[in-house]
Amino acid sequence: MNAADPHESSAAYVLHALPEEERRTFEEHLAGCEQCQEEVAELRATTALLGRATAEQPPGALRDRVLSQVAATPQETRPRAEAPGPRAGEPGSDTRTKARRRGPARTLRLALAASVAVALVCLGLAGWQWREASDAKDHAHQVEAAAEKHVRQVEADANRAETQQRNVTRVLTAPDVRLQTQTLSDGATASVTFSRSEDSATLAVSGLPALPEGRTYAAWFMEDGTPVPAGLLTGNPERRVTLLKGTLDNASAVALSVEPAGGSPQPTTTPLGAVPLYA
Repeated sequence: MNAADPHESSAAYVLHALPEEERRTFEEHLAGCEQCQEEVAELRATTALLGRATAEQPPGALRDRVLSQVAATPQETRPRAEAPGPRAGEPGSDTRTKARRRGPARTLRLALAASVAVALVCLGLAGWQWREASDAKDHAHQVEAAAEKHVRQVEADANRAETQQRNVTRVLTAPDVRLQTQTLSDGATASVTFSRSEDSATLAVSGLPALPEGRTYAAWFMEDGTPVPAGLLTGNPERRVTLLKGTLDNASAVALSVEPAGGSPQPTTTPLGAVPLYA
């Protein structure tokens, strides 16, 4: 502590920069000095801004940087010649003494405020950068998860297509394979290839008109006059051979109708026609 003027130790006291002995001495002085009490309160309020401004953990070297800036801040210089003023005990002498004491302490307070402002800006930028990096990492994880989901979906679709192609090949190459063709009511042609030994059938069509949105073609196995769902002809049915779902069992024909998208448990329209399944 400055032995000549203890008022200049207010900033160092607030920053916990006084040695133990000087701290105790200053606290004894502080107990009876209203001016120092006011300055300590102001300095503590200023430094408290740092703690409230951000929840980020401040760098460990922040205190040393603030102290070094305070130490490097030039103090007010004394005038070369000072006009004679009132002597001690004369009117006005106490006011001039307080003004001289406030000078260095006010400079330290301004320097401390500037240092705190710089630290707040630095910590604010660091927090913003951390949030940006965290958001970018979250986005990358979302993109990665979406890509993995897409890959799994593509693999599942490829496996289904491969399985269906194997089943179609098994029907077409069966020793008892049969082919039946029928002209439908709208002029289109439907061909059914079936195998009783494989208990499966395929359907190929040509000349079917395009349907409006929300409608699809549906196939049915006719068993004793009762339609049993055999699958939907999705996409462009003329470009593929559709493996009908289910087994032949006692099916005597394959019928085709127009249904709502997603299908229905029973035909909702009059079938376009039926391809008989002769043994």
